[in-house]
Amino acid sequence: MADNRLGPIKLLFCGACQNVNLLRASFCSGVLVLLLAGLALNVAPAAERNAGEDEIHIVQIQGTAEIMSSGARTWVLTQTNQVLHPGDRLRTGSNSRVTLRWSDQSVVPFGALTEVEVLSPDKSDSLPGMSLIKGILSFFHRDKPGRIRMLTHGATASVEGTEFVMRVTEENGRERVLLAVIDGKVQLSNAHGTLALTNSQQGVIEPGQTPACTPGFIANNLLQWCFYYPGVLDLNDASFSLDEAQALTTSLAAYRAGDLLAALENYPAARQPASGAERIYHAALLLAVGQVEQTESELAALPATNQNAPLAIALRTLIAAVKRDPRPTSRNPQLATEFLAASYYEQSRATGEESLKAALDLARRATTLSPQFGFAWERVAELEFGFGRADEASHAMDKSLQMSPRNAQALALKGFLLAARNKIGEATQWFERAIATDAALGNAWLGRGLCRIRTGEAAAGRKDLLVAAALEPQRSILRSYLGKAFADGGEAKLADRELQLALRLDP
Repeated sequence: MADNRLGPIKLLFCGACQNVNLLRASFCSGVLVLLLAGLALNVAPAAERNAGEDEIHIVQIQGTAEIMSSGARTWVLTQTNQVLHPGDRLRTGSNSRVTLRWSDQSVVPFGALTEVEVLSPDKSDSLPGMSLIKGILSFFHRDKPGRIRMLTHGATASVEGTEFVMRVTEENGRERVLLAVIDGKVQLSNAHGTLALTNSQQGVIEPGQTPACTPGFIANNLLQWCFYYPGVLDLNDASFSLDEAQALTTSLAAYRAGDLLAALENYPAARQPASGAERIYHAALLLAVGQVEQTESELAALPATNQNAPLAIALRTLIAAVKRDPRPTSRNPQLATEFLAASYYEQSRATGEESLKAALDLARRATTLSPQFGFAWERVAELEFGFGRADEASHAMDKSLQMSPRNAQALALKGFLLAARNKIGEATQWFERAIATDAALGNAWLGRGLCRIRTGEAAAGRKDLLVAAALEPQRSILRSYLGKAFADGGEAKLADRELQLALRLDP
């Protein structure tokens, strides 16, 4: 029998909230209703800032990141919680992502092969600025307008309380700058002129040219590198040779345990996939860190007649689900991998409660075909929880953790199940385990933030909610609860803006 306290969850999914990009979070919406309504937030008004609150520090790293301190000439590996100062440089490795908290109310995720330098404040009331030397970033800014300046080698972006994506590339030895405004206002300028950009507008600075407005963009395409892609590949569907299995022993063991980042980290450097099965596996690992273009390149190298082609279609189905694109095939699922990918896609269609029921049925079929498939059991658990069936969710989650004890999604789900039972201290520990395993999982930050708020740590909780929304900016549910936290903290303008953005994502 389902726990009565989870009753609001099913009602929530019958309403408009299910029309957002709830990938991996069907369980999450319901338990948040409990945390926010049933348990009460008890948020104190926002307090004055302390001097240390605007320190720049690393929130999360996937892969590798290095810093070169001001005045130094060598790069050294860095880790989370590292504080950056003016003059310091940071760069990310291949297949890597890093997120910085730039200020108390600004969070900046960076993509792979990105390099930035921290600039000294240009005014007494300004924060340190940023020079984007190369690469891509997503700027999530909730601070006062004009407190942060953004530079490249030949361009300046004046930030006026906004969200934007900025990319710097090199063409024939000359810089090309692209800036796309998700929300707010940015003045993009160089020596040749200035361009004012606002919501859903994109500007480009070609080498030696005046900033120019370009045709509109699709935010999900521009932000695909920072989205979270869950594991869907069942290793039982991929036939590795004995030599491949031996060469990939450590990586495959990490994958079975649910640790996608460790699986990628332990994939032999510079190794070229020796078969279609290994190419699929490598593509799945790249997708786990948002490398959609590299994933597509790997899949494109696989002949359509290859026996692993259905697995390639499954990965493309997952990408389509996350980006809300049309499904790439009409093929009926046959393998556990296909059923799990189809479950995510079915939910992304957001056609009512029937979509969620179908998504759950597809996930169950994946576990029937492959009873040791930990990722599929986690998917069943979160969907069961979304329907308010706590006992069934706990049963499936226990199976998931038994098979894949380092799956960050399952660790976070355990936290939500405990939070729903008002075991806030235990829940917080599980959310922290999820963050330690994969800090790019927005649900883990969301859960810990709500628990912190519940226990009176309002400022720390709001920071966690800000990180969650910055990590996965196209998820309406994350913005909704950030807005709720802003409102309860007495920041009405920020709250209204966040809720309006949530409505724009989920009309």
